[in-house]
Amino acid sequence: MKCKSITRLRIALTGILGLYGLLMLPARLGLRGRRPNVLAGIETIDEAVIDCRESGLEGWELAAYAQRLVYEKFVFYSCRNLWDTPAQAFCHGMGYCTQYNLALRQILARLGFETRAVFSLRIRVADRPDWSMGHTWLRVSIAGETRDVCAGRAGNLPGRVHFTPIAPVRQGYALALLLSHLN
Repeated sequence: MKCKSITRLRIALTGILGLYGLLMLPARLGLRGRRPNVLAGIETIDEAVIDCRESGLEGWELAAYAQRLVYEKFVFYSCRNLWDTPAQAFCHGMGYCTQYNLALRQILARLGFETRAVFSLRIRVADRPDWSMGHTWLRVSIAGETRDVCAGRAGNLPGRVHFTPIAPVRQGYALALLLSHLN
């Protein structure tokens, strides 16, 4: 009896995972051959770093410039490319909070900023108070001052973000960042 139950469970799980794979296939195929989102000649993270350096800005102004650049680059909030690295998602111009904020982290780190990825399993969004979700963002430090930085909205600035954490804020290790989005 127990053996039949386990077999049924395996069949059910295989079916669910297979269905998920079939549902995701068109999304993955749709990314193949897709032209990268080129923002003012910026296709890659390397080019974004060069652009930031050439801006002549420093400190929080430079951090805000990089934050805005990443916001502008990610024209679509999307979970269609979950397996893309932050650099690949940056090139495609689409991704979710972990991808765009970790792309921003790469840029800021190359510019010499001290950055940490953090996450909360629940945040409250300012313009959607009835809605809560998990989120990943950065904590950036300059000269002993630390601010929250998120490329998720145009109006965000270092120290001024569009959300409030309502669950504990945790250090964003790779596995923790992945699991936070699975709730």
